[in-house]
Amino acid sequence: MVAFATLAYGFETTTNDAPATELASDAVPLARYSPPQVVSRAVPEYPRNALRKKRQGWVQLHFMVDTSGRAYEIAVTDSVGDSVFQKAAVDALQESTFDPARLDGVPIDAGHSMNFNFGSRRNAPARFWFARTYKSAMKAIEAGDRGEADRLLGQLNAVSDRNWSIRTLGVLNLFEDAYFHVAKYAYYAKWGNQRQQLNALDRAVRHATAERLPRPLFVSLHRVRFDLLVQTQDYQRAIATFETLAEHSVGEAVLTPMRETVVELETLRLDDRAYSVSGDFGDRFSWTFSLFKDEFSFANVIGRIEEIKLRCAGKYLFRRFDSDIQYEVNKDYHPCHLEIIGDPGTTFTLTQF
Repeated sequence: MVAFATLAYGFETTTNDAPATELASDAVPLARYSPPQVVSRAVPEYPRNALRKKRQGWVQLHFMVDTSGRAYEIAVTDSVGDSVFQKAAVDALQESTFDPARLDGVPIDAGHSMNFNFGSRRNAPARFWFARTYKSAMKAIEAGDRGEADRLLGQLNAVSDRNWSIRTLGVLNLFEDAYFHVAKYAYYAKWGNQRQQLNALDRAVRHATAERLPRPLFVSLHRVRFDLLVQTQDYQRAIATFETLAEHSVGEAVLTPMRETVVELETLRLDDRAYSVSGDFGDRFSWTFSLFKDEFSFANVIGRIEEIKLRCAGKYLFRRFDSDIQYEVNKDYHPCHLEIIGDPGTTFTLTQF
């Protein structure tokens, strides 16, 4: 990387003349491609203990569909609630069948995603204790009383014991989980960083439908999330957030300034400018990102990256990691979900071209 420049909206760009190594080969017109379609979607079995205790959850899966219409290479990319919901979702997906993706009418392997919701889309009401503690936590955050905010958020985040005994503390359903993460966002907005704010908002809005949250709160959460995604250069998800608000007809006063940013992002996607983002495995063995451009490379790796996986709409791609390679993905395979496998604590710079 030899130069940096700053554009409107604060996009950092770089240039890189390293040779590219293709992850995808033959270019194929997108019009010839049709994605997988669900033929039979199995209904997941609601875990008995969770149902008895009125617990709710939500699971997002990314996976590949083979030419026989079966899912494989299944990855839980996001979830809410106890881990038992993840197993139930994976079991249901493995029992589901698909019409495979096709290229010129010929079945091919391709990437897909699916969400499984455990609980009604309508509100399961928040308990009186939860509502009272949430309001107290928000007041403590607003007053700048971090000690009291920590105490109250700790109560909201309490977990049950392994025997699933009845509890008075902690989150019980998706409605409470959404509000708990609204409080966490407020906390990190005062005492945290952008990544912490974004993680809390992701959780708050991931399963928070317009039916589950008051409309003004639903809109404001997405607007703040859009700004944070742009600031952290997660442009693919920023555009998806704009599209979510547009689908809900929130009005031009909200959409117009966002649309101007989206136009600039789409220009960046198609031109030859590059930009870099910082990655951190934290305490996990993987790191995920929605690719925005067709070529990418890694630098400043501290730790160990073992493997790269790409679950694209048009193909599943993987290879051993090589820090000296600039990777290229066929344009017709997009969108692509990038997963990097390695050691916890690994940090790096991802540059897209």
